[in-house]
Amino acid sequence: MLTPEQIIAASRLLTLLCCLSGAAYLDLKTRRVPNDWWITWAKPALFILCLELWVTQADWTIWLSVSAMVAYASTTVIGRPTLADLSSGSLVDWMVAIWYVVGGIGLAAGAFTHGTVLLDLLDVRSGVAPLYDFEKTEAAWAWGRVLLLGLVLLFFELAYHMRLLHGGADVKGMMFVALCLPWWSAVHFTPAGITPPALSLLIWGAVAFLVLPLWVFIGNLRAGDAGNLRMAWHARRMKLEQIPNQHVWLLDEVMETPDGERAVVSRTRPQRGGRAENDVDRVLEELAGVGADKAWVTEKYPFLVFLLLGTVPLLLFGDPVGLLLTALGLT
Repeated sequence: MLTPEQIIAASRLLTLLCCLSGAAYLDLKTRRVPNDWWITWAKPALFILCLELWVTQADWTIWLSVSAMVAYASTTVIGRPTLADLSSGSLVDWMVAIWYVVGGIGLAAGAFTHGTVLLDLLDVRSGVAPLYDFEKTEAAWAWGRVLLLGLVLLFFELAYHMRLLHGGADVKGMMFVALCLPWWSAVHFTPAGITPPALSLLIWGAVAFLVLPLWVFIGNLRAGDAGNLRMAWHARRMKLEQIPNQHVWLLDEVMETPDGERAVVSRTRPQRGGRAENDVDRVLEELAGVGADKAWVTEKYPFLVFLLLGTVPLLLFGDPVGLLLTALGLT
């Protein structure tokens, strides 16, 4: 007989896998995941989150604090209303602004109600935490988890602005993961970790990305293009006529050497804003003009694919940081 917690956890995981699978497919095919996709899948994720709050009998401050976090995450999809938007009388913008205000009230009330208790529970200077009744303690921890969720969402937005997450779909995907798996009890089937589950999935996705060079090199080995070790671990050779229809960065370009000869030069990294990006057809004509029939290209790999692959070790092994610390004997 499944418990309510197990049913909620299983529903969350199913929602997560379905959303990320579809998003990864769209990103692979079109290199774009429409906002409607995230909005559609946010509905079951938020319904399950509300169901959990109802089952755990969360108080109104926790409900409104969670609402504030959802409002913050929604800015990646619907944007933030400006004063100009509000002055124009847009009903949607006014509703969103009111949503922000209500969420802010919830956070302030939560800090007033649970803040002192939470600080006392976290205070290890005396070595003994004060005694509170069970309901107060549980409510304080629950509100603290909501604050931690907000910090995770803030980290993802900062990572996007710092270009650690390159695409809009990547940051939207990570925001969705954070709301779908806000804390380790949401996963339920794996032991609680040190880092939040969304950050753990991000790490596992990065680990899956590290396998890519080996995969690319094996492909070049099979194609007989592994002789150029400088290129073979991250790029592959593609026929010139196929390049315009593929999601790739062109790495080859014809340049004039010091002795006046024209030769093909292969870059290890794509030159953003260069001719190979903005004038692909012209560069391909020049490559064909010097007798080249293939050129080195690097794929535009969507990170959502690796994020989807990262769900497997997340569910099997849990938190990678906890595993590493355990292996080092630090826990």
